[in-house]
Amino acid sequence: MKIKPSNSNKKKLGIFNRLVLGLSIFLSLALLISYLAPVTDPRRYWVIAFFGLAYPYLLLVNLVVLLYWLLLRNRYLLLPAITIIIGWPVLRNNIGFHFIPQVAASAYTPQQQFRIMTYNVHNFKLYGANNNDATTRHEILELIKEQHPDIIGFQEYYTHHRGRYNMTDSLKSIMHSSYYYFEPFSFNRPTDAMGLAIFSKYPIINQGSIHLSDDKGSENQCLFVDLKKNKQIIRIYSIHLQSIRLDPVDYEYLNKVSKQGKTSVNSSKRIGSKLKAAFIQRSEQVFKIKSHAAQCPYPYIFSGDFNDTPTSFAVNQMAKNMKNAFREKGTGLGRTYNGSFPNYQIDYIMTSPQLDVASYWVIPKKLSDHYPVCSDIVIR
Repeated sequence: MKIKPSNSNKKKLGIFNRLVLGLSIFLSLALLISYLAPVTDPRRYWVIAFFGLAYPYLLLVNLVVLLYWLLLRNRYLLLPAITIIIGWPVLRNNIGFHFIPQVAASAYTPQQQFRIMTYNVHNFKLYGANNNDATTRHEILELIKEQHPDIIGFQEYYTHHRGRYNMTDSLKSIMHSSYYYFEPFSFNRPTDAMGLAIFSKYPIINQGSIHLSDDKGSENQCLFVDLKKNKQIIRIYSIHLQSIRLDPVDYEYLNKVSKQGKTSVNSSKRIGSKLKAAFIQRSEQVFKIKSHAAQCPYPYIFSGDFNDTPTSFAVNQMAKNMKNAFREKGTGLGRTYNGSFPNYQIDYIMTSPQLDVASYWVIPKKLSDHYPVCSDIVIR
């Protein structure tokens, strides 16, 4: 007499659930590939960088699939669950879990700590169609005054030699300090210029720039200053990595996709080509900055607009052997971009191991296409 194996624990999948299983496998594989983006140089395998860019969406759809199998009480829930768990380090770079109140700056003496802000100010003009709004400049200055940073690194900084757009004089007044370094990379007229700038309440004893782009008019560059706080010298880098350089027609297309779901092969290819070029250029630029910082005899800080996500190769190479302020003290998604492209975290503050991060926050005020990022840093 033959004994047939019991099928009581075997649930046959219907046609729909078989399709869902196939989709689950595909989405898990895509999410696994995205985990390679932080360690894969786009100069060699640029396709993987696109999976890294899609990580938040791949994570979300895998969570939906996990919930689906969970509701069915089916063992296939292990497929997305294990895939998500494997990517825990990547998840921690994208989502901050520090929900306990942060250490107040007042917990340290003024000699021990300082506050740094990084802000891509979009030339002090309101982002969007009405980008000449005269109140934006005033609102940005008021925001800075409220946060009372000791050091500010600006990207897309604009100043005029006199009048209401003499931003340099206005910031010197707010900072109650005359210490700053401005490097113009493009000019509208002989009287005004745009570039990068660093303002400080502490004396600047050395300054310089790292040219990241061969284009002399490009604002994708890097400044550094050596500051003297009491007896300690600290180097601050203000960084603006390669922009994607989307044209108005690209933004119009992205707007149609987000609102109407209409896609175009040619438009998608054009944007994809620009993304690929930017991934590769940022990879090259990061190695230039890291090589420069490796020769620095002082504690140092990377800050600025990296134009890339926490899952990217560029950001993870920059963060190597550094303390990422968001990962140390951040909460939630930490989004710093509020423009037409999908809203990601692309602005960062990172410190060398000799410094500690006491607090970190993003100010979600829509003045520029970027939010300002602040952190209280402690000197050991």
